[in-house]
Amino acid sequence: MSGAGWQLAYSYECEVFEGSAFRVTWGINEGDGLGPVATMCLGDRYALNSGCAALRLKLSIAEVIRLGEVIGTPSGLLLQGARVFVRGELKFMSTDGELVTALALQTGSAVVLLPLNPMRLAMDYTLISVNPDVAELRISELVTGCFAPGARVTLGDGGLCPVEALRIGQTVRTRDHGPQPLRWIGRVTTRAHGAFAPVTFPAGSLGNLGALTVGPLQRIFLYQRGEERMGTQAEVLVQAQYLVDGRRVLQREAGFVEYFSLVFDQHQIIYVEGIPVESMLVSRATLERLPATLAQDLSERFPQLNQHAHFAQDIPVEKVTAEQRATILRDKAK
Repeated sequence: MSGAGWQLAYSYECEVFEGSAFRVTWGINEGDGLGPVATMCLGDRYALNSGCAALRLKLSIAEVIRLGEVIGTPSGLLLQGARVFVRGELKFMSTDGELVTALALQTGSAVVLLPLNPMRLAMDYTLISVNPDVAELRISELVTGCFAPGARVTLGDGGLCPVEALRIGQTVRTRDHGPQPLRWIGRVTTRAHGAFAPVTFPAGSLGNLGALTVGPLQRIFLYQRGEERMGTQAEVLVQAQYLVDGRRVLQREAGFVEYFSLVFDQHQIIYVEGIPVESMLVSRATLERLPATLAQDLSERFPQLNQHAHFAQDIPVEKVTAEQRATILRDKAK
């Protein structure tokens, strides 16, 4: 971990796949699982075994990264307390054109894959880039509730205010609790890369008044009508990255991006560019995933905050089919 802001020991949970579950299906290393980055060959096609399950690693991060806990059914090579090293950054292109960035981690003799974008089981991914010089574990610098400059937030009086112009104490309109005072504004600049690359919804694609750029983990509130629902409830929350269709809704990697996070006394559904989205959820778990400087400031100012998530159902990526995505964007654009 690098950067002067990272001073406190904390933990980070991530989902990984054992290297043996990510095998070359075609190419020079055909049949081999993920191994040392020095042995990887550009152009090889990899796929996650159709029956494999992700493991959740709980990493203890201070001056060095150590494996604190493994949640799942590992092979036995992942040992609690072992040091974890980043061996390189990998880029893959799926057969249908999706770019995926991942990190190769090593702990003891085990090599594991940490995808920074969702990866699909049994999908072929062609290796297009290997960067062995990446040595940092890029933890999730943003949790949810992050908006790029220019996104207009609906205030308590119905007016619109760009997120970068908001002030603590201003009232913001919420879906469930009327006007609520804004308690905290987080601001961070990060590389627009991999899992942090912003998602842009053009005006009208979700019924939004103007173009809206958000972090990929930002969840959009949807009210579903009819029988063909995602999940079991009419009210759902869907991450922005799951609505990227490659034509209208795009995720772009280039340079840096600035994100703003909004916190209220309770986790809220607010309106940004006229559409309902969630505020940042503050809990002991999410604080661990914030940059240390932001997490420390937020926890010191509001030590009592341990919010409960909104009752709307969270929808995982596998529940958002291409047909459902097209229907959502078509219906909202009317």
